[in-house]
Amino acid sequence: MKLEKQPVIFYLFFTYIVLIIGAQLFVSKDLALTVHLNKALETPSLQHLLGTDDYGRDLLARLIIGARYTLIVSLLTLVFTVTVGVPLGLLAGYKKGLVDTIIMRVIDIGLSIPEFVLMIALASFFKPSIWNLVIAIVLIKWMTYTRLTRAIVSTEIKKPYIQMAKMLNVPRYIIVFKHFLPQAVPSIIVLMTVDFGKIILYISSLSFLGLGAQPPSPEWGAMLNAGRDYIESHPLQLLAPASLITITILIFNLMGDALRDRLLQGKRDKNV
Repeated sequence: MKLEKQPVIFYLFFTYIVLIIGAQLFVSKDLALTVHLNKALETPSLQHLLGTDDYGRDLLARLIIGARYTLIVSLLTLVFTVTVGVPLGLLAGYKKGLVDTIIMRVIDIGLSIPEFVLMIALASFFKPSIWNLVIAIVLIKWMTYTRLTRAIVSTEIKKPYIQMAKMLNVPRYIIVFKHFLPQAVPSIIVLMTVDFGKIILYISSLSFLGLGAQPPSPEWGAMLNAGRDYIESHPLQLLAPASLITITILIFNLMGDALRDRLLQGKRDKNV
């Protein structure tokens, strides 16, 4: 991606976030959750811009309130993942020896199997719920952050200034948090931005399969599952949440590319 295109992506990203947050202020949760069977599957109108679902709930309101569920849960999943993965990467890269060997062998085994397959297997062991799904995703995704952080630390630890700091008996926590962590942060931020879209996809996909959010939750994947029975008669029931999932993932992927060009290019220029 060319650098001059980055501002456009940043504006698009922040406009999307502002619209999602702003829409929450104008939509009542009751409108998205209250059942009105006499209004089931109404076509789009001025009262219901996207129509209603099979329980008479406003479809647009459910999409907007569903953004709160999907995005917040995805963000919490990402935070938990980074909280587990980055410290383990710092530990493995700095300590080496047996600790590093054990952590990396676990990661080698975990990453040898496709992520989504492992998530389905883990989610199947738990009672279907959105929070059990979060646990399943964290148990898989931490490995990517640990491996990335360890690789950066392993490269940085060989540099002369780190060797000098060790010779001068600089405390380990200062070396780790003042030197290693700042070097890893740009790459971690880029990976988090791209992974945010992936986690939305995982949560939506597993909820679609019945392993995540359960009715009447307006989570986008659960809405996909509910709308698939009406793909021919009322296609908006499926197309609306599917389109929102697609747009969200696309925006976060573009933002990840833009951040990669901005942060990592700046880091390379600084090192030169």
